[in-house]
Amino acid sequence: MPEENPNQTPATSSEDRMLDTLDSIVKSVTSPDIVEAQTILLRRLALQGDVIASRIPSPRNITEIGGYLNLLDTLDQTEMRAQMLAGILGVAGPNPPLGWVSIKPLLALVSMPNDRPDCTAQASIPLTFSVRSDFLNYLKEALKSLHDQGCVLPLIAWALPLPQAVPGVEEPVDFLPYLGRTLDIVPASALRDPVTDPVALGRAKGSADAFQIVARVISPGPVAVPPSNWEVLKCDAAACTPMPIDSAQFVPVAPELATAGFYPSSPLPQPGRQTETSWAHFTNITGLVTGVTRLGDELALLYSPADISGSIFATRLHWVWDGTKFVSD
Repeated sequence: MPEENPNQTPATSSEDRMLDTLDSIVKSVTSPDIVEAQTILLRRLALQGDVIASRIPSPRNITEIGGYLNLLDTLDQTEMRAQMLAGILGVAGPNPPLGWVSIKPLLALVSMPNDRPDCTAQASIPLTFSVRSDFLNYLKEALKSLHDQGCVLPLIAWALPLPQAVPGVEEPVDFLPYLGRTLDIVPASALRDPVTDPVALGRAKGSADAFQIVARVISPGPVAVPPSNWEVLKCDAAACTPMPIDSAQFVPVAPELATAGFYPSSPLPQPGRQTETSWAHFTNITGLVTGVTRLGDELALLYSPADISGSIFATRLHWVWDGTKFVSD
């Protein structure tokens, strides 16, 4: 029979077994609560003195305890004072964040299934696109309105990583794509053949108005679209030519996306050839207050502090929205 360790009391042995069991649970279970507990323990191990042995001797009397309490009170360390009292009483005590806490962004970029109609551009249309979570429901309603009228709208929007602050990386011309505030219509879905393309640039026949983005009624939906006479652009690599189409069904796209806060440039760029794509770009600047909204606050909605601090934007967080872009204040 093995000899008992004379220095080990039954109480200590029991505590060791309990700690071993707790350690096994924390390491093996993967529930969100246990993961959070692991994070707390690691943070306390790195930053707090209740895991690592104290560098000062235990207080010998109430006078020394009072001295520690008065010192912490003088230093305005109320949280540490509460932890000290908890340690004396033998309870868990408060667990305030001391500087190593994962701060989760308030928003996210959400993937949505894309419209991929049967057309010459179908193979190049992405399967999904990304939209900011606070714009999601509004954009769903806008697309549903188009779908109810028998139209589709292929879109492009990516979840972009922040450009890193390393030599050779240039500052982006436009910050809005990194803030989840842009959408683009797939350029190849228009300008090729207005009779079969799902999207076109058109205007009322006989009008001198600028061409606007319209979606073609592919299959009649629950909301009827009356036919009318249109003039639409047909482009090739060299030029764009107006093409008349009588009794056609087209729905203007800009008023639909405006309900979700997305607007094209005004005036809309008029393409001169098939390869020009600036007409397809939409931006959403809802909530950006001129002279008030800072770039750092916008970035913090989508990215972690670590991602932002390592990005090219880290030295521009104080930049302010001027109505069209972020500029140094």
